[in-house]
Amino acid sequence: MLNRSVNTNILKTYPKFIALSVLILSLLAPIPSHGAKGYRYWGYFQATAGASAWSAAMTGPSVEVKDGDVEGWIFVFSSNDIPAVTPMMDPDFATLCGETPETSGKIRVGLVVDFGAGNIAPDGEIPNEFFSDCVVVDKGSLGLDVLEAALDVRAGDSGLICGIAGYPASECGAEIDEPAAEQVVAIERTEEQENSSSQSAPILLAVLALFLLSAFFLNRRRTR
Repeated sequence: MLNRSVNTNILKTYPKFIALSVLILSLLAPIPSHGAKGYRYWGYFQATAGASAWSAAMTGPSVEVKDGDVEGWIFVFSSNDIPAVTPMMDPDFATLCGETPETSGKIRVGLVVDFGAGNIAPDGEIPNEFFSDCVVVDKGSLGLDVLEAALDVRAGDSGLICGIAGYPASECGAEIDEPAAEQVVAIERTEEQENSSSQSAPILLAVLALFLLSAFFLNRRRTR
């Protein structure tokens, strides 16, 4: 009779043990991460005469440029969480055009073209080497005129600049996963979460063990 009572009480207590165990194991499980997407494209930046920092262009290269301006292009990745970066070189007109004399009817415009990092390059392609120069064009020229005077340009039907100097070869504003460098950050964060979980696991398991042990002895006392 005593054994039957003990077994019945234990069976009644087991669901509580199982529920608590499931709860603790769910706390120990790592949280999965989800990769984000964004776009790689040619970002366009400008610096008016005398400026020492880049400003993101609010329009395409359809604005008239002046003597002393610097135009900047960079092949970038950006998303809702990751803003586009500026060209690696500051818009230093003196460095770019300091040795280029003024010419009547012409203007001097600095040009910087950064082909971006290798981790966002399309499959099978390698970014071109960084390009900078002083471009001399007619007065009244637009930003696009400056770029086309120095390098080959491929534009889409909408007017979006798709390729500069043959890079990229064919795509235009493609949607891609976050580049490898960002994925490394995500992996490191995931590892930190796993490490945190592994450090807290012994504590949670100890609590579970104490609870089970206490419940077992309490159950024995009740059946005596």
